[in-house]
Amino acid sequence: MIGLAVVVVLLVVALSPSFGRAEPTGNYRPDLAPDALDTGCYPLPEGLILDFPYQVRTDGDVTVDGEQRRELRVQYDVVGADEVVESLTASFLDAGFTTVTATGDVLTFERSDAGAVTATVTPLEDVPEDSIVRGTVVFDLPSVPLASDDPICDDPYATKRFPESYEPAE
Repeated sequence: MIGLAVVVVLLVVALSPSFGRAEPTGNYRPDLAPDALDTGCYPLPEGLILDFPYQVRTDGDVTVDGEQRRELRVQYDVVGADEVVESLTASFLDAGFTTVTATGDVLTFERSDAGAVTATVTPLEDVPEDSIVRGTVVFDLPSVPLASDDPICDDPYATKRFPESYEPAE
């Protein structure tokens, strides 16, 4: 009886790979979606780059005072709000925008083809020194049409343009 049980166990172990067992690949991290601003799907105004560590959280069109606008929300990492403000100001000026106002945490820039755009920089409160995410920047930009036919543009995780049916994480 024990011999039969041993044979059955050995048979199951020997045949288990053919019963749908996963093949070890050594790669246990999921593929990450590309940076939403690097896909070319919905580009920033020409010449504008974000030159600080960030992650795009959401990107989409909203109606503001009856006008279609683009709301781009990013989290900034590792650096403080002052450095983000300095970097954004330099990036907008390098892209041909002029500074209209810088009031508190709201920066307003203007360029003839884009009109007025704002960047609201908000640091997180009571963040531990070793925290990576330090705050958010919310951009109010002109709405832009889809600029690429790349299939990645259909992936809301790549574009950060989530349909209303997606529930945000809390």
